[in-house]
Amino acid sequence: MPVLVFDEVTKVFKSSIRGRHLYTLGPVNLEVERGEVFGYLGPNAAGKTTTIKLAMGLLKPTSGRIEILGSGSNSVQARRRIGFLPEQPYFYQHLTAQELLEFYGNLFGLSRDENRRRAAKLLDLVGLSAASATTISKFSKGMLQRVGLAQAIVNDPDLVLLDEPLTGLDPAGRREIRDLILDLKSRGKTVFFSSHILQDVEMICDRVGILVGGKILRVASVSEVLEKSVRWTEVEVTGLSSEAARRLGLDDIPGNVEEKAVIRVAEGDDLNGTIGRLMQEGAKIASVMPMRLTLEDYFLSEIENGSKPGEGKKPANPVNNPGSVPGGPRIISNGLEGKSPEGDANARTDLLASRVRGAR
Repeated sequence: MPVLVFDEVTKVFKSSIRGRHLYTLGPVNLEVERGEVFGYLGPNAAGKTTTIKLAMGLLKPTSGRIEILGSGSNSVQARRRIGFLPEQPYFYQHLTAQELLEFYGNLFGLSRDENRRRAAKLLDLVGLSAASATTISKFSKGMLQRVGLAQAIVNDPDLVLLDEPLTGLDPAGRREIRDLILDLKSRGKTVFFSSHILQDVEMICDRVGILVGGKILRVASVSEVLEKSVRWTEVEVTGLSSEAARRLGLDDIPGNVEEKAVIRVAEGDDLNGTIGRLMQEGAKIASVMPMRLTLEDYFLSEIENGSKPGEGKKPANPVNNPGSVPGGPRIISNGLEGKSPEGDANARTDLLASRVRGAR
């Protein structure tokens, strides 16, 4: 059973003077399953924070239904099982980190002993044990994010809603928060969070939803997106002689290709045949690496393809995506990156590319 349901939910914001529409969210139709990590993606002002505030009851929907843990979003019992971290949390500045968590524990009715133990454990979990006696007024932005996440799970919630939880953290801090989110998932918790850091989303999310202009364009499994997104394959070879390169139609490549060459085989071309011809010419295969679409590529393509769900995909741009250009395999590197006659270290594809032809 889904733990979070949006059913035809809309939120209309109007001008207080003339009553004209300023912004409309929705209709949003979304189900988040128990035990999954769901990433909510979108550009600025897309409506991510509005969606989370609607789920928390901080805003009332103009229309539609929101269900949390099988109950209405206004259910007190349902809210006791939710954890929440806003995008810009504000805490009492005079409290220490330990006192802050104990304050929130009191709100959930924890006993004094349990409250102290849990606060200390959570501070250790988010890497703030050494700052447990430090007042919040002295915390950096990253430290505020960490203690904010600790307060979001002080009640051991079943559903955790996080608005940009990775913002303001250094790489080590982001890794700790990722590990914490995965730990919550391993214990059967459900995590719904928005983020602009797509690399982290790709690493920990089961599914993602992409919101643009107040409307959800796509909901997709991260694994499905990545598994079906091989754009080309790069074959690294050594021992490919200049004579063999010429026989394969690579006579325009500058310099010596014997030490190393990387050959790009576009999706749909004969990868096995290319590898076979290279081996027949005495080349040794060092690696075969499928180059996949990243979640960031997917996210940006969805935004570029328009703001209406179901719009057809635009054709790939050969300039921006040289790996999608048909016409057979080609060498894209011969170990001379940064030494091209043009002096452009980033022009390796266009300068060094030459099609493998003949030798069939």
